[in-house]
Amino acid sequence: MDLIGNRHVRETLSGLADADRLHHCLLFEGPQGVGKASTARWLAMVANCEAEVAGRPCMRCWSCRQIPKGQHPDVIELGLDPKKTAAIISVDQARGLSQQLRLRPFQARRRFVIIDPMDAMTPAAANAMLKTFEEPPDETGFVLITSAAASILPTVRSRSQRIRFAPVSVSELSEWLADRGVENAEEVARLAEGCPGRALGLRVSETGAWRESRDALIEALDGPMEQRLKFGETLTRGDRVKWQGNMENTLTAISAVLRDALSVGEGGMPFYNTDRPKLVDGWGQKLGCEGIAVLAGVVGAAWDNLEHNVNGRLLADGLISHLSKALTAGRGKL
Repeated sequence: MDLIGNRHVRETLSGLADADRLHHCLLFEGPQGVGKASTARWLAMVANCEAEVAGRPCMRCWSCRQIPKGQHPDVIELGLDPKKTAAIISVDQARGLSQQLRLRPFQARRRFVIIDPMDAMTPAAANAMLKTFEEPPDETGFVLITSAAASILPTVRSRSQRIRFAPVSVSELSEWLADRGVENAEEVARLAEGCPGRALGLRVSETGAWRESRDALIEALDGPMEQRLKFGETLTRGDRVKWQGNMENTLTAISAVLRDALSVGEGGMPFYNTDRPKLVDGWGQKLGCEGIAVLAGVVGAAWDNLEHNVNGRLLADGLISHLSKALTAGRGKL
C-alpha cells in the first residue's frame, strides 16, 4: 500500500494490532491529505491479514485485496450523506449504522468502521452514536478521521484515543513525488505543505497556475468592492470540477505568500514568490506574525470547507472578505 510519512504512527498501530490491544475508538487527526484515511484502511488490513504477523499486510490474501477496493463487508466507511444538500453526516446515517452493527461481522477478526470526516457529523448524529463509540459490539472498532478535531463534540473526543498525524517532510515528499513522475516535485511538495493527497491533487503540469491565481487575487484586492465581488463570481464560475480547481490554486497561492511573508519576517528568503518580493514584504509588514497565523487558519478552514462541498461562491466571498479586512490596516498597492 502506497503510504508515506508518519512511519512511527503506523509502527505503533501495527504493534497494538498484533497484540490485540487497539483502542475501540481511534481518532485520527491531522492536516487534510496527510494520509489519515489511507492509514485507517491499512490498519484494517493489518488487523485482518491472513499472513504471519511479521508479514502483515501481505497484499495477497482475500482481505488485503478487498479492503483497498472498498469491497470488504466488515470494513464500513461512512461519509457525507448524499441525500442532504448540506455537507453533513446525518442522524439517519448514524441510526442506520447502529442497526448494521447489530449483525455479527461477516468474517473479519476485527470489523472496522471508518467515519470520514468525523467533524461533519451533526451533534444529533454524534449523540446517537455515543453509547456505541464507548461500548462497540464485540470484534468492532471505530476510526474517526478529522482535520478539525476542535469541531468534534468533547464527549466524542473523550471516548477516543487521539492519534496525531504530522505533515511529511519536504525532502521525503518531493522524493516520493519524483518517483511518480511528478514535475517540479520539490516545489509541489512545499506548496502541498507536507500533505501527499494535496500534492497529488495539484495540477503539477501547470505549476504556473497558482501564480496566475495569485496575481488575479491581488489585482482584485487592490480594487474597489465591485472588483472583489466580480473576482469571487469569476473564480466560482462553471461546474464544480472547474471552480474547485480554481479555488485550490487560489488557496495554494495565498498559503505560498503567507509562508514567504513569515520567512522574510524572520530574516529568511522567500521560497515561492521570488518574482513578487514587494508583495511578500507588503503582506509581512501589514499582517505581522499574528496576522499571518490568523489568515493561515482561515485558509485551513477554507480547505476543510472545500472538502465538505460548501457552496463555492460563499466560500470565495468569505475568503476575500477575510483577506481584505486583514490587509486594510496598511493600505497601498500589493
